[in-house]
Amino acid sequence: MVLVILSACSKKTESNTMVGDVEPNPPAVEVSLQEAESRVPFKIKQPVVPFEVTEQSTRLLETNGTYEAVEITYANKDEDLNLILLITNSKVDTPPKGKIGEKLTNGSQTWDQGNAEASSIYWRYEGLTYAVVSGKNNNLEPLYDYVTLLKIANTIQ
Repeated sequence: MVLVILSACSKKTESNTMVGDVEPNPPAVEVSLQEAESRVPFKIKQPVVPFEVTEQSTRLLETNGTYEAVEITYANKDEDLNLILLITNSKVDTPPKGKIGEKLTNGSQTWDQGNAEASSIYWRYEGLTYAVVSGKNNNLEPLYDYVTLLKIANTIQ
């Protein structure tokens, strides 16, 4: 499965999300992190965010009941910075798109899926699919390069 740029993170509203090569799903449901942890069958591991987080939101994404997906947005409103973590337990095994990258310290292969609007890294580990996306200026331009995203991904324990 390929994870593409996620919703506009700076909004505290419901979002549409692109997952894989499919059209956007119905809006996500915003919940507390604690509620998300109680509703998904996997542990939600979080990154060390390299900027001061002034707002955080958690969404459960609608997947038509085929798998669970959680999107956590970490934002700094003063500096217009966003970091999004997406975790799913999807069993879809389509080849990832993007440039093959380095392996994480846990041995997982990564793919650089950044573009002109946002930087993104993707990997699979222990039955879960992860993506970390970063953007600034309301996600109109990349925030971090691939190497920095790789360092952030390695903090997810």
